[in-house]
Amino acid sequence: MQSHYQTLSADDFRIFPRSLDGKARSRHHPEYAGWHRDLSWNGRGFDRYPEYIVRAESIADVVHTIDFARRHGLPVSVRGSGHSYAGCFLRTTGIVLDLSALRDIQIDPARRSAQVQPGVSSRQLSAALARHGLAFPTGHGGDVGLSGFLLGGGLGINFRAWGGMSTFNVRAIDVVTAQGEVLHADAQENPELLWAARGGGPGLFFAVTRFHLDCWPLPGCITGDSYLAKFSRLPQLLAQIEQAQPDPSLQVMLAVVPRADDGAAEECGRQVMLNTIAFADSPAHAQALHASLAQRLPPGLVDVIERDQPSDFESIYRQGDAMLVSRRYRTDNVLTDRIEDAVAILASHLPTQPSPATLPLLIWRGASSWPDAAYSAEGRWFFSTYAQWNDAADDEVNRGWLKALYDELSTVASGSYINEVDLEERSGSAHRCYSAENWVRLRALRKQYDPHGVFHEVSMGDR
Repeated sequence: MQSHYQTLSADDFRIFPRSLDGKARSRHHPEYAGWHRDLSWNGRGFDRYPEYIVRAESIADVVHTIDFARRHGLPVSVRGSGHSYAGCFLRTTGIVLDLSALRDIQIDPARRSAQVQPGVSSRQLSAALARHGLAFPTGHGGDVGLSGFLLGGGLGINFRAWGGMSTFNVRAIDVVTAQGEVLHADAQENPELLWAARGGGPGLFFAVTRFHLDCWPLPGCITGDSYLAKFSRLPQLLAQIEQAQPDPSLQVMLAVVPRADDGAAEECGRQVMLNTIAFADSPAHAQALHASLAQRLPPGLVDVIERDQPSDFESIYRQGDAMLVSRRYRTDNVLTDRIEDAVAILASHLPTQPSPATLPLLIWRGASSWPDAAYSAEGRWFFSTYAQWNDAADDEVNRGWLKALYDELSTVASGSYINEVDLEERSGSAHRCYSAENWVRLRALRKQYDPHGVFHEVSMGDR
């Protein structure tokens, strides 16, 4: 959007908040610094300061804010819950439209559906659905907001059995467009907007004010198995998982964690924790799901830590939260079919990993065939690394290490997952999160629905 800040007067800044049910603060307001600090959960903080922060409390607030932005040349970025490693909603220009106070949840048990506003968290939705015997593939962290998670595709709990990616359970959306129109979008009405919302990510050209979701029966039994393996055996373990082709109801995740013993030096100082979660109808069904993989693993490849441990959504949330142990974070990822090559690249970078808390994670996705939607990234394995540390003085060394690792991993990647791409470093590579055809289509829809750039694009070159 072309900048027209000169058209703004002191009266404009003063009058605008009076039209809101919520509140707004300009950069000149004494409360702005505190509001800015509270926008993001990431302890690093971000030196990007928009002209305005708006805390919407109604759909009318969303409309008023977008209308104000369009009139005055202030590009809008939308914040759901703020659970973004890159703080992608924070820009040095325009308005942050904060929708975190919009938290209405409506459940229709008979239709196995839910309507949720963008401020609803994973934990809040799961708790509301459980009372009706229902579930949804939310994020693995309880505080992860549904809005950004779904708009970026959503690699959720039990995702392989429940839609492939969580966004494919979005049946319809309600939006406010760049023109300030309030629209409903589903397969028949404004279908292009629904297509874009299913995976379009942080560069979308409208604000979603409500998601209409298809839900699933809550599994009768959820259990977890955990194993340890030597880091040197990781390629063999990954190959066995691929050969086993685990049932979609068995979630398979591997974390590369520190090892402290006499043999650590020979193993890059690391070991592998394999975790499988069965989403089953009964204990017997859960045991069969675990066994379908465990029985395929050669003797001695892994050591059992625990088996048949009762679990539920809250336990999964706590496990996800326990992965993040530091105060400052960055993350990046690739999707790949060349997982052994990717592990070799990781091994070459582990000796210089600056923080022992940094956690590489691999998730089995299997072969995919997606519905027609913006989300279109391919790759049997999701390989993400959660760089984490405590001191601001270590920001640069951790940034550089993560960048170097994923510069090299990009050579074996088939794509990336937009929600966990390091957009501070790679916003210019956002197209790699989509098929070439879908990226062109997404760009064309932006030009059609937002020709004057009311909404910020995904590129963070203005940061």
